[in-house]
Amino acid sequence: MKEKPMRLPGRAACTAVLALLCPLLLLSACGLFSPGVERPPVRFPQVSVAMLDRGEVSESEGSYEHNRWTKWIEEQSGIGLKIVPVPRNQAGEKLNRLIAAGAAPDLIWEYDRNYIGTLVAQGVVQPLDEYIDKYSTVVKSYIANNPDLAPYMTFDGRLYAITTRRTPDAMANGGLWIRRDWLERVGMKAPSTEEEFFAVLQAFRDSGLAGPAEAPVLSLYAHYAHVFQALYATHPTQWYVENGTMTNARFVDRVVDELAFERKLYANGYIDREYLTDTDMQRSMTAWTEGRTGVLIGNYGPAVSSSMLELLGHVPEADPVPLEPFATKYGHMGMYQETPAFIYVALNKHASDPEAAVRYLDWMMEKGWFTLLHGFENEHYRLVDGVPQTIDADKFRREAAYAGEYAIVRDSAASFRPEGLIAGAAPDAVSRRWAGLLAQSLETALRYPFRRDIPYSPNMAAIGDAFGAVGPRLSDIRTAAIVTGELTPGEALEQMRREWRDAGGEQVDRLAQQWYERNRDGFERTKGLLRP
Repeated sequence: MKEKPMRLPGRAACTAVLALLCPLLLLSACGLFSPGVERPPVRFPQVSVAMLDRGEVSESEGSYEHNRWTKWIEEQSGIGLKIVPVPRNQAGEKLNRLIAAGAAPDLIWEYDRNYIGTLVAQGVVQPLDEYIDKYSTVVKSYIANNPDLAPYMTFDGRLYAITTRRTPDAMANGGLWIRRDWLERVGMKAPSTEEEFFAVLQAFRDSGLAGPAEAPVLSLYAHYAHVFQALYATHPTQWYVENGTMTNARFVDRVVDELAFERKLYANGYIDREYLTDTDMQRSMTAWTEGRTGVLIGNYGPAVSSSMLELLGHVPEADPVPLEPFATKYGHMGMYQETPAFIYVALNKHASDPEAAVRYLDWMMEKGWFTLLHGFENEHYRLVDGVPQTIDADKFRREAAYAGEYAIVRDSAASFRPEGLIAGAAPDAVSRRWAGLLAQSLETALRYPFRRDIPYSPNMAAIGDAFGAVGPRLSDIRTAAIVTGELTPGEALEQMRREWRDAGGEQVDRLAQQWYERNRDGFERTKGLLRP
C-alpha cells in the first residue's frame, strides 16, 4: 500500500504547540531545567561604600567585602554593593590615597566632621541638597524632624553630609577601666588624682600582679592618647577659645603637662615599650584580655565589649570597673565625648549613580540598620519587652557583631533606653555581667563634661594643608619628648609652635579667628548640643 505523505500542521496547530512550549522554554532559560547552567547576573544599580576595617570579620565569615551581610544588603535593598575597606587607624590616609588615585568609593564617611570638611574644601565631595529633595523620602524626613543636627551637616550653607543622632552609649567614648580586684590586693582605693593614679600603677608593679618586674601594668586601646589629652584639655580634634582667641589644641600651654604625663608612663615602664609600633594595639589588648594588666586606657562603652567579654570569660576572678577621670592640676576634665552627630556620610563628586546612593541611604535608614545592629530575629536575638536580647553571645560575636559597621545611617536614638543594655544582653552569666558594667560605664562617662568650646572646628583648606605639611614633624617632636626624652616637654612645645609658624600657622590662626567671629552667634544657639 502506498504510504500517505506526511501533512504539516496548520497555523492554528502551530500556535497551539508554541503556546505549550513557550513556558517550558522560558523555564529552561531561567535555569530551572538546567541546574548546571549559571544564570546571568541580575543587574542592580551599583553603589560603592567605604568601610572601616577593624579586623573583626573572621575567616569563616569571609571578608568585609563579601560575607553574609553584604549579600543580605544586596538582596534586601536591590542595590549592588561594593565595599571599600580602609584600616581603622589609618582611615584618613588610605581614603586620601584612594581619592588621589580616582578610586575612592561613592559614599565616603568618617566620624570626624573636620575630615569631611577638608574634603568639602578640596572639592572632593558634592552637595546633597538636590539629590535628597529629588530621590529621598526617609532621609529627607529625618533631616526635617531633627533640625538641631543641621549645623553638623551643613558646610558653606549647603548640605554636604548626612548624619544621624548618636545614642548616649555611643557618645561615651574615651574612658578608663581598672581591676578592682587588683586594688583590693594592694590595699588601695580607686585613684582620684594624678598623683594617686601613678601611686596605684607603682603598687601594681611592686606587687608583681602583672608578672615580671619589667612587664607593663597598663593596657592601651585605640585612641588611647585622646584620653590623656582629654584630661588636660589638649584633645587634638579641638580648637579652644582662650580669652576670646581661637587656639589649636596642639599648641596650648597645657600640652607641656600632658607630654610630661605620657613621658612618666613610658619612662617607668607602665606601658608596653613597643606601643608606638603596636598600631592596632593587639599586643596591649591581649595583655588585658589575658588578665596581665590592671588598667585599661582607651574607651568606655561598646567599643571594648569583645575585649571585656573575653577577659570576663577567661579570667573569672577579674573585676574590671569603670574609673572616673582623675583630677590633674587643671581640675576634673571629662573623658572624650562625641557630639550628637553620628558618622558623616558624604557623596564623592565622581559618584556614578547619585540616585542609587541616596536610595541606598533611604533603605538603610528605614529598614537595614536594625537587622545589621542586632542580627536575625530568633537566630541572633529575640524581642523581650520590645528590646532585642542576644540569644548566644559567642554566636552573635562571631556572625553578627561586625555587621553594625555597615549601618552608616540609623534611627536608633529615639528608642534607646539605658536599661535596655541589660535587658538586651545574652542570658549567659558573662554577658549579663558585662551588660551591668556597660551601663555603669555610661553613667561614669557622662558624669564629667568633656571640654568642647565650639560644636565643630573650622574646615578651611588652608588649615588642612598646614597640618598636612607639619603633622609628621609634630609627631616626631612628641615622640622625642615621650619616648627618647631628648626634649623636655617645654622644649617640645616650643619646637612644635616654631614648626607651626614656619608652615604658615600664624595666617591659619587668623583665618580660624575670623571664622569663629563669623559663626559665634550660631555657636551660642547650639550650646545645648555639646552635652548629651
